Order: sequence, then C-alpha cells, then structure tokens
Amino acid sequence: MLKKLVHILGIGATGLLWACAAGGDNPGTEYAPQMYHSFAYEPLVMIVDSTDNYANALPYNDYFGKGTRRYINMRQPVAGTVKRQNATSVTGTVFASKDQPLLIYELHKDSVDLAAQILQNPVPLDSTGVVLEEGKHLYLAYCAACHGNNGKGDGKVGAMYKGVPNYAAGRYATLSAGHVFHVITHGKGRMWSHKSQLSPEERWKVVHYVQKLQKGES
Repeated sequence: MLKKLVHILGIGATGLLWACAAGGDNPGTEYAPQMYHSFAYEPLVMIVDSTDNYANALPYNDYFGKGTRRYINMRQPVAGTVKRQNATSVTGTVFASKDQPLLIYELHKDSVDLAAQILQNPVPLDSTGVVLEEGKHLYLAYCAACHGNNGKGDGKVGAMYKGVPNYAAGRYATLSAGHVFHVITHGKGRMWSHKSQLSPEERWKVVHYVQKLQKGES
C-alpha cells in the first residue's frame, strides 16, 4: 500500500512539474521571477503609483500626467559637496578670463597648437610659494618617473620608454603653458593622459613647476 502511494505521489509530482514547464507561448511558472527579470529604472527617476506613501521621497515631477509620480531614483549628495561647474556652458567659451578662470577643460585632444596659443594659466602664483610647492609635489608623484626629478627626461620609466625630452633643452624650453597643460590633459606620443589622475587646477599647478624646470631651475 505504501509503495503504491509513493508511486502515485511521484507520478503526481512529475505531472505538476511538467505542467509548469515552458512551451510555445507559455513562459511557464517562475517561482522566483525577481531572480530572472530585473526591474529597469529610467536614469535618475523612479515611477511609483500615486497611492503609494513616499512622504520622505525626493521631489517628484508630475509632467507625465496625473496619477503617475516620478520620484528621483538617486541618493542625496554627500553633505558639503559642490556641483562641478562646466565652464563652456557658463561662459560660452573655452577661453579663460579674469572673472571666469578656465578650470574645466574641453579643447579636443588634437588641438594642442590652439591650446598653446590661447590658454593662459588661471591659477596665480602666490607670494608664499605654496602653489609652486604643490605643483612640485604633484610633479614628483605623477611625472618624475618618466621626466626625472629635475625634468631632464632621465626618470627610470623614461629610460625604458626612450625619447623623453629634457624640459630645458631646445624647443622644449620655450613651450607655452597652454601646450604643457594640453599635453598633461590628453597625452602625446607615448605619454598617457593624466586628466583622470589630476584635476584641472592640479594640472595648472604642475604647469607652473614644469615652467620652472624649463628654465633649468628645480
């Protein structure tokens, strides 16, 4: 009797599982659908039902019609953070000016000649030498491996790359601040871009120190 009952239960379980299987237009039964299908969110918004209680949610935009509230689907920014300014959208130009220093850089990577002609360092040198000292610190951390501590192209990595110039030699001694900044930003030849490692302000500080090395000073 027990053996017959086991057989019946086995046949029943098999039939149940077979009935849940996918086939044709039938997707079958999914016991944990959230494990298979992720819910797609639109960038920076979250669609919720108007009857839901989101009293603590961020402000919503009801532009898409009554009854559909789109709450911002993002976390609040960290306290004290400042929105990064886009100089081009603010000033309409890539040129630096007295009232709007150029710290957000958007010249194309192939525009090194243009950068050399139009860009001026918007970070002023101070009488205490702090800016230059910061530029030196950043240079030693990010540049000296190739260019050498004194800008002579004799860094240990530069020895492997070959062709790293001496800042104080030939035409390199007369390269403009804009040229140096552009190359730090986008790279040139075997030199890689450093815009992801150094902020625009930090790059301009490095430019100050490189221009000192161009004079043979350190």
